[in-house]
Amino acid sequence: MSLDQDIELLSQVALFDEFHTEHLRLLAFGANKISVQPGSEIFQYGATADSGYIISSGTVEIFSGNQQDDKIIGQFGRASLIGELAMISKSKRNTTAIAKDNVELIEITRTLFRRMLLEYPDLAINIHAKISNNVQSFITRLQRIQRELDRTDTVSS
Repeated sequence: MSLDQDIELLSQVALFDEFHTEHLRLLAFGANKISVQPGSEIFQYGATADSGYIISSGTVEIFSGNQQDDKIIGQFGRASLIGELAMISKSKRNTTAIAKDNVELIEITRTLFRRMLLEYPDLAINIHAKISNNVQSFITRLQRIQRELDRTDTVSS
């Protein structure tokens, strides 16, 4: 993809909807492009996290644990941002991401993203609110999955 195509893709990501073209250009220019084969891990549960990924093409499955036989909690395609919390703070991955097919990614490292927020502090407040909402939604989904698993265990016993 060209720089202009990367900027267009980034503009479709909800987290970046307040970014101007010059902000997106800086992100696109500093980001890494990654190609992942079907069945390959993008990140693994428990691993140190230092970047988020925007899916340029393909489908990524997110699993609740560290094995592909764990419950799939989501499938994501083009213009989806996965692992976004790592762009803000040091953390461990709480899911595993596996490429379902050939996947092209744009990797945004924490260093790059923090540099953007330092240069454009007005974006930081909006980003904080959006990430907080996304994390809360994710926690709610995980709690729902845990309740379903608990019910299944009770019925099986």
